[in-house]
Amino acid sequence: MNKGVIGLGMWCVDTTYKINELPERGKLEPILDSFQCVGGGPSNVLTNLSSLGFNYPMIAMGSIGLDGNASIIKNHLKKNNIQINYLISSKTIPTSQTVCMIEKKNERTFLYYPGANNLLDTKHFKIDDLKSKPKILYIGYLTLLGKLDRFNYNKTRLNIVLEKAKKKNLITIIDLVSNKTSHFQKIVYSALPFTDYLLLNEIEAQLLFKKSIKKNDNYLNIKLILQLTKKIFKNGLLKGLIIHNSKESVCVLEDQTHNIKSKIIPQQKIKNAVGAGDAFCAAFIYGIHENWNIEKTLKKAHAAGTAMMKIDASSGYLPDIKKL
Repeated sequence: MNKGVIGLGMWCVDTTYKINELPERGKLEPILDSFQCVGGGPSNVLTNLSSLGFNYPMIAMGSIGLDGNASIIKNHLKKNNIQINYLISSKTIPTSQTVCMIEKKNERTFLYYPGANNLLDTKHFKIDDLKSKPKILYIGYLTLLGKLDRFNYNKTRLNIVLEKAKKKNLITIIDLVSNKTSHFQKIVYSALPFTDYLLLNEIEAQLLFKKSIKKNDNYLNIKLILQLTKKIFKNGLLKGLIIHNSKESVCVLEDQTHNIKSKIIPQQKIKNAVGAGDAFCAAFIYGIHENWNIEKTLKKAHAAGTAMMKIDASSGYLPDIKKL
């Protein structure tokens, strides 16, 4: 029986600065605190899986450089029992990095240097080199996948990876990011025919559907989401679409819909505005891997996201999933 998770996609080192608010152009703003960690969807998800008590192979795939940031990534992965020998290092392009600024009101601003992530291509999906047989391929984040986001006619190069993954009987889970590129919708639609589960937050949903999916009270507009999701399935999505935010999530399958509300955290208990979505995604992947029903999977995913908001880090340090 296949076990384990591949994390393919962008790898970077995040430097986060906490400030009161973004300064006006030309003005100065003091930094209240700062910390550095490994970032990107695959790192955050695999690190969270390790923290949640996932005891199956976790395999990192992607493009990094040969520099200090690459060493930070490798040391972090080793510490979390994540396999690093399938990452490909570039001798000429440095490892990606991100600067994140968190305002006191928990708004986030990112500055992203793609670096070696721009080299990401089909060769980085080293499925044929694996000794084990993983169950899930997680990919994060679409529109930041370098050459894999490039189109050959009406399909991106990512389709080559996804089609190969399906031939290997992998469950494919795709994660999005709030990147306002003009090709956002086109890139996502290209991947749908080989995607089992598509995960996104309400901002990414608005980019995909080109309209807001929230009601006036900021809860999700389930009726509208069901209407819009019909087109997603029509364009090839295989199993389910999951939209999540801090208040709730909705999982739309072809034959059923599940809506789970989250516990609201008092503002004074929120230590971190970064990483809750990746924690949600990690617990969701855990549930799919273990064949839990969708209700249990979504409840655990919300609990993981809620727990991450109480931790001053972007990934890791979560309790065992049995305790969530």
